Amino acid sequence: MKVDLNEQFFWELIAQANTSDTPESYELDEHIDELTALLSELDSGEMILFEMTLRKKINQLNTVEIAELSMILENSFEENEGVFDFDDYMSTDGFIYFRCWLILRGKEFFYEIIEDINAFINGKYEFDISDTWAEGLLYVTDLAFDAKYGQEDSSFVTDAVDDLYVEVVHYDLIETDWTREPYTGTELQLHYPKLVMEIGELRNEEEEE
Repeated sequence: MKVDLNEQFFWELIAQANTSDTPESYELDEHIDELTALLSELDSGEMILFEMTLRKKINQLNTVEIAELSMILENSFEENEGVFDFDDYMSTDGFIYFRCWLILRGKEFFYEIIEDINAFINGKYEFDISDTWAEGLLYVTDLAFDAKYGQEDSSFVTDAVDDLYVEVVHYDLIETDWTREPYTGTELQLHYPKLVMEIGELRNEEEEE
């Protein structure tokens, strides 16, 4: 896997901003706040590179398999004798926020989950799945720019990416071109039996607490 300098810079900042010692101590908002603080120490050109790469990563996760992972982790479901039947609703914005959450899990996880969503339960990773939306990641570069240059509610960085990298389609505008229709309902368990069983049981435990 070849990683260009922009991407290496991106993933290093994501990792550096995660200051938690253990999965149990991880706080999503703290990760985003620390990332914003790190970006505010950079110049505007570096902020633009980060934002451009973020858009690429969000778009890279726009696959039918990642959508199915989102359903398994987030959608309401009914269980009957070990069979999980998932709601098929998916929010367009929510799916973007979910992809942001996946990105914050880091480079190694990102590439494994694109290759196979069953990597979520391969034993290498431990996450709190009670909140899998990271909308705040979408705003870190403009907030960092404002903090550094004394602006307020500007969109300097995001506007600059629109102008300089027209080939990088904004995640709000990209067309969904999936290879097939997503599995829904009980189909998810048929195609991802171990993943659905482990996540479903974990979600049941959380609801009982």
